[in-house]
Amino acid sequence: MTAAPGPGPRRTLLGMPRVRETASPVLADPAFDALRPPDPDLLDDCVHCGFCLTTCPTYQLWGEEMDSPRGRIDQIRSAAEGAPLTAATVGHLDACLGCMACVTSCPSGVRYDRLLEQTRAQVERRVTRPRRDRALRALIFALFPTPTGCACCAARCGPPSARARSAWCAGPGWWDGSAPSWRSCSPWLPRSGPGSPCPGAPRRRGPAARWWGC
Repeated sequence: MTAAPGPGPRRTLLGMPRVRETASPVLADPAFDALRPPDPDLLDDCVHCGFCLTTCPTYQLWGEEMDSPRGRIDQIRSAAEGAPLTAATVGHLDACLGCMACVTSCPSGVRYDRLLEQTRAQVERRVTRPRRDRALRALIFALFPTPTGCACCAARCGPPSARARSAWCAGPGWWDGSAPSWRSCSPWLPRSGPGSPCPGAPRRRGPAARWWGC
């Protein structure tokens, strides 16, 4: 008796990957309100050529069509044409890093940056996020966009030691289930310890931490 083949790896470099087919709860119906919905003219610019696939980090990582720029544009178009806004669609939109590498690689000049901005504004108005997500987003936007918040956080915490990094990334914990999860960020957390000074560097003014990744 031959065993059924197991699921293949999620990473897909080219071609049309698998699409999730599980049912997803509806979060808003209709998906968009009348206040600046995604521009249909911008949606029609996409010709599905696939040039964006090789430049999209989430598509390269997961190999999911819905986690590619053209897949997200299809979901935005469906919602603009009357489809409800589901939890799966919101998840795919939230997973976009906003790096805009697809914009420079698109031969049709699709303004994905404007589409994503318009759609995310709709999502934030139409969808009530879980309390943990709201608290995490409030913390991030209160600390990191302002120099004062970053300075307070750095002075309070400082660069994490190896033991602290291991403790933060061990699960299950409060960070599990967040987007992105703290555990997935562990390889890029700042390393502890003094760094090498640059030749000709000015006098030291304070500590600095660097993320080892995009």
